[in-house]
Amino acid sequence: MKNRNYQHKLWGILAICFFFQLIGCSQKTAYIDPDVEDKLGGTGVDSQDIRSICQQMSRAIINTPEIVNAEKRPTIALTDIENNTRFRIDVTILTEMIRDELINNAGGKVRFLAREDLTDIQSEKQAKQAGVFESGQSKKLKGADYFLTGTLRSITKSSDKGKNDYIVYMFRLVDTESSEMVWSGRYETKKQGEFGVVYR
Repeated sequence: MKNRNYQHKLWGILAICFFFQLIGCSQKTAYIDPDVEDKLGGTGVDSQDIRSICQQMSRAIINTPEIVNAEKRPTIALTDIENNTRFRIDVTILTEMIRDELINNAGGKVRFLAREDLTDIQSEKQAKQAGVFESGQSKKLKGADYFLTGTLRSITKSSDKGKNDYIVYMFRLVDTESSEMVWSGRYETKKQGEFGVVYR
C-alpha cells in the first residue's frame, strides 16, 4: 500500500515537472525591428514613435539659422522633458536618443553639455584642486547657449469600443541669454485600439 502511494506521488511530481517544462518551451522570444509596429497594439508611445520623432527633430534643429549661421559652435544643454500624458514614459530614453541623433547629425556644428553628470564633474574638479588627483589644464565649466526642452501632452477618448489617444510632443530651443525661443517643433501621433495593453 505504501509502495503504491509512493508511486502515485512520484508520478504526480513527474507530471508537474513535465507540465512546467512544456510551458517553458512554449515561451518563444523573437527579435523585432524597432521601426516596425508590433502585434501587441496599444495607443501609447512606441519605439517607432520615439525613433521617428528624434530623427525629425534633430534634422530640424541642425538646420535652424541660429545653428547654421553661428560664428562659433554653440553649446546646447538638454533639460528634463515633462510628461503630461496618461502613460508611464521613461523620458530619459527620449532625452538620450535626442542627444545622440543631434550629435550624429550635427557634423561638428554644435556642442552638447553633459549636465546630468554635473555633480560628478564638480567633485572631480574639487579633488584635482585639492591635489587628490593629478590635474592637467584647468578649465571652467562651460555655460549653455541654448536649452533644449520639451513637453508631452495627450487627449484621451474612450468608449465601450476601445480607446483613442492623441499625443503631442512639443520641443523648444531657447536662448539662455535673451530667453528667445529660436526654434519650436511639434510632432503628433493618434492611435485607436482596444483595452488591455499595459505600458511600463
